[in-house]
Amino acid sequence: MIVTVFGANGPTGLWVTRLALQAGHQVRAVTRRADPLPLPTNAQWTKVQADAVTGEGVQAAVQGADAVLSVLGVAYSRQKITVYSAGTRHIVEAMRRGARGRRLVVVSSGLTYPPPHLNWFANTLIFPFLRNVLGRTLYADMRRMEEDLRTCTDIDWTVMRPGRLYDAPTVSAYRLDPDAPTQNDTARADLAAAMVAELVQAHLHQAVAPTTNRHAPRAGAT
Repeated sequence: MIVTVFGANGPTGLWVTRLALQAGHQVRAVTRRADPLPLPTNAQWTKVQADAVTGEGVQAAVQGADAVLSVLGVAYSRQKITVYSAGTRHIVEAMRRGARGRRLVVVSSGLTYPPPHLNWFANTLIFPFLRNVLGRTLYADMRRMEEDLRTCTDIDWTVMRPGRLYDAPTVSAYRLDPDAPTQNDTARADLAAAMVAELVQAHLHQAVAPTTNRHAPRAGAT
């Protein structure tokens, strides 16, 4: 396939790009930045500069593509966040105008909606603080994105709701649950693997939650 990857310069986006290339796809690695991507130089991928939030360059990035994988993201902020909703809206509009396919996979979070019960400490203290205080504007925008996608019946979308993201050196066996994660953590490599797998094993018009079947490293561990 010709696959467009938005957010390709981020830690998860680089994993998505590498795994899509390993799977034999032609990749358009989209980033807002002018600096080069740490990827091997070959004819299988091209860098495209575009800004999904403003819409600048998005049409060229998806023109003729068979699928789009969006790893757009932003840190917690007290200010209103629009990266997810505006970015995905511009991607969908561009796909309707010029993409060859209608396959779209986007990243949300396991905390976008109230998660299932994991343990008393997390459900009573940690998750409410993250959802309603620290990440209030971020999760509100993720909900806007997901609500918008539910109206896009002409787009073959899937939403990924991972657990807490962390770095790991390799892809491992991961678990894929409907709607919400049933484990705490998701390695970025495993999230990327789940997204690339969706290109051929699709959960259309669904949200799925990939989590990692191994323990995440403790803070400060190497």
